[in-house]
Amino acid sequence: MQNFNAEEKPKHTFRNMALAVLAAGVVLYLIFFIIRVLSIRSQILSGEYNFDEYGAQISGTGGANYDQSGTYDVVTSDDPSLGPASAAVTIVEFGDFECPFCRQSFPIIRTLTQEFKDDVRLVYRDFPLETIHPKARFAALAGYCAEEQGLFWPLHDKLFQNQEDLSQTAILGYANQIGIDSRMFASCLGSQAAQDEVSADAAAGEAAGVLGTPTWFINGIRVAGVIPEDIFRQIIIELAK
Repeated sequence: MQNFNAEEKPKHTFRNMALAVLAAGVVLYLIFFIIRVLSIRSQILSGEYNFDEYGAQISGTGGANYDQSGTYDVVTSDDPSLGPASAAVTIVEFGDFECPFCRQSFPIIRTLTQEFKDDVRLVYRDFPLETIHPKARFAALAGYCAEEQGLFWPLHDKLFQNQEDLSQTAILGYANQIGIDSRMFASCLGSQAAQDEVSADAAAGEAAGVLGTPTWFINGIRVAGVIPEDIFRQIIIELAK
């Protein structure tokens, strides 16, 4: 019995030490996290926040770009949007349904718009990179025509979820799956109005300095590339205060 108790005591002591070290680690992590959030908040408010350091990639150019020269008014009333117009944070995305980096950003922005549905308004605008993404323009036209029936976001999600097949036949199938009126849809796809809307979005993007996708305008500040979810969340939290 004495040997048994002697063997158990150091184990018990070791367990206590391990718990103490773990607790200390948690405290240090929380302190670090709070300091980081406060630092980001200060940089955002001062206009010195540097998105480049997070290594976002931009389709077509290969580098991230944070424009510190000013803000851009690219918000429209006729493009698909989620969230209240009075939201504290307005995010405009110039996207391309065939862009792999837009696909990477898709679950991030959808998660955040749901999480902050009262504080964030998301506006989607088309910027098909037709020279490298030959299926992107038709997908953009499909998005416009889905919006005409109030079904843009269901089709938006379908297109990114099935990005490996964006053939015209496949897109018509996705539209059918979400309940789009096929006759109205086909008529819209062949219309000049659809072509003009996609072209107008692309022209507006070019005028605002968009070079590739995804490019975001967060309360007018242009940020190109994939923004990591934790950083995007912190930006929203700070701007929504």
